[in-house]
Amino acid sequence: MRIAFNDIDNFGWTAGAHYYTNLFRALHDLPADRRPEIVVADREGGAIGGYDTYRALADAVIELPQEHGPRFVGRQVERVKRRFGAPPPRPVAEHALVEHGVDVVFACWRHFGPDFAVPSLGWIPDFQHEHHGDLFPPEELEHRNRLFAQMAANCTRIVLSSDDARRDFERFHPQFAHKGRVLRFVAQVPAGIFDDDPAAVCAEYHLPERFVYLPNQFWVHKNHDVVLEALALLASTRPEITVVCTGNTADDRDPLHFGQLLAKVSRLGVRDTFVVLGWVPHAHTFRLLRQSLAVMQPSRFEGWSTTVEEAKSIGKAIVCSDLAIHREQDPPQAWYFDPADPADLAARLVEVYDTRTAGPDRDLEAAARAALPQRTREYAESFLAIAADAVADPGAPAVGR
Repeated sequence: MRIAFNDIDNFGWTAGAHYYTNLFRALHDLPADRRPEIVVADREGGAIGGYDTYRALADAVIELPQEHGPRFVGRQVERVKRRFGAPPPRPVAEHALVEHGVDVVFACWRHFGPDFAVPSLGWIPDFQHEHHGDLFPPEELEHRNRLFAQMAANCTRIVLSSDDARRDFERFHPQFAHKGRVLRFVAQVPAGIFDDDPAAVCAEYHLPERFVYLPNQFWVHKNHDVVLEALALLASTRPEITVVCTGNTADDRDPLHFGQLLAKVSRLGVRDTFVVLGWVPHAHTFRLLRQSLAVMQPSRFEGWSTTVEEAKSIGKAIVCSDLAIHREQDPPQAWYFDPADPADLAARLVEVYDTRTAGPDRDLEAAARAALPQRTREYAESFLAIAADAVADPGAPAVGR
């Protein structure tokens, strides 16, 4: 098959770029007779830049012409044509995809309208806005509801990252529940990462030998606040407990959030134990994972956590908020805590510091390395099965735009 993936326009959304990178690498690992051709479909005139390293893994990059509404005269001509029974004009992207021999298109936060000639897989990462509507401005809530309803109606299949998300899809779009397919992504590990001494990158950032690592974007729902409050509770009794954070510091929904977090760091007196590195190269992320005592994922909501998956793939214990999605991901060694209870998290951090050593966990790493090839193969084959399903049965009912 020749599969097109529409480009990710939101360059600040690193999880989306990691999703494509992990999927493309998994597809590359398939035997030659099973591997599809990967095409990245960019918007015509789209800016190349940002976090788009997945392009290097594509077999081709093509441009999709942008849809432009007809001018006044054109609209009058189309109105006359419809009066005489002529079919409506086809989307310009349809012609481009057909011309390039695309069998199925993967639509990230997008749909191509009803009765599109090329079968489409619409990826809905999660339904966070339905559970935490207070984190979204009204116009964003309206946009997501409208977009997801159109995707559910017009895409051939809807790709969901977990059973948890599938249940949400069935709840919020029950008339299209038959289209839902679960694809649990598997994080890939950079080549040679197990050959490095991870302590070297820690020296580069002047970090203590022992720390817990939190690699999340600084978005409100990622719940860094509970970490600050837990560290404040530990300040007098366990002042050595340190959390190191990396990730994008910008939250489009709340531009003031990161500044407010830093102010809270000062107010609570945890500047020495809450270390913020901001964005770091992805290869450094894995070295920090290996050197840490454990990874942390304190989020209030996830669709399928990249942090948890990377801990599983590299072989590292993790401290997780007790969410159904994290239980579904089932990391092999985990401490769970109530994401609304700083004292619960503080107790888990004490357990980590009292039982874990810094640096690679040889037993967990060996098990993770042994399991990763089969996990990756199953992931890639699952994606191909969903794509083949869409190609074989593209006639799912569709409604207007």
